Amino acid sequence: MEDHLSETLSVQLSKAACLVLFELLTTSYEQWRKGNSDDSSANPMLVNAAEREQRIALWQLEGALESTIPEIFAANYADLVNSSKRLLSKAT
Repeated sequence: MEDHLSETLSVQLSKAACLVLFELLTTSYEQWRKGNSDDSSANPMLVNAAEREQRIALWQLEGALESTIPEIFAANYADLVNSSKRLLSKAT
């Protein structure tokens, strides 16, 4: 069941969207890290997309993921998400 979850996918976004997303995620992580210096906290890392351009880039990422991952429409979507989380927790 989990074998296909290890596949590598390609997502196409404009370089502009990638730069905006990278900056947004980096800034969000830096803010989160200030209160979670050991990096093992269960405190959530929230992405604060305060600027319209940041939200547009996130929407483009969401759209690119939606058009790339057919599993989001699967009847067992919740199971696939849980399996994916288990795989990711093993990777770190």
